[in-house]
Amino acid sequence: MLNHSPAHTELPHSPYHHKATEMTADTTAKYELPISTDDKATILINVEGAVKDLVSALAKKAEIKGTKIDPTLFAGLPSSLTGIMVHYFVKGIKEDFDIEFAEKPVSLKPRSTNPFDRKVAGRKRLLTREQKNELLAKTQMSFYEKDIAAGKMTIDAAMFALKDAYERKANFEEMGYCLPPLKTSYPYWIDEEV
Repeated sequence: MLNHSPAHTELPHSPYHHKATEMTADTTAKYELPISTDDKATILINVEGAVKDLVSALAKKAEIKGTKIDPTLFAGLPSSLTGIMVHYFVKGIKEDFDIEFAEKPVSLKPRSTNPFDRKVAGRKRLLTREQKNELLAKTQMSFYEKDIAAGKMTIDAAMFALKDAYERKANFEEMGYCLPPLKTSYPYWIDEEV
């Protein structure tokens, strides 16, 4: 396991030192490995139950036990255990060693079976009015004040949750999905008639 502490990454003699800060806008890897869909192999790995549970939650777009992370954030991730493992392997190899494959491994190629992706492509409703109102409420510090006062949540955790909610709201808006502040208003696509 690589140590990604700031002290570790500042050591220029480290074999894992990555020059990410020195890279320019060009994101092409220094090393590009050939890959063929005809050449298949199997890797069996034994992991702790908690690791499998986390990988399964990411693949199923389900709640991660012990967190308050909204599963809609996992929409862009692969929908299989193998896809999740390969996604983070490929990402780590690129970050640590500047190596990537000439093409995406099959397990990372997008599939149109994800219900969220189909909704976006078809301009369907992504959030109910109640979900929209809750998301907007979570972008306000007042939403967390009772839990902070009761000792159920720290201020740091509240700030993290507020930032997460704000980023989710921004993601919806970037794709053209409007979240009107009026509680009785439904969310809508910017190009649809309200």
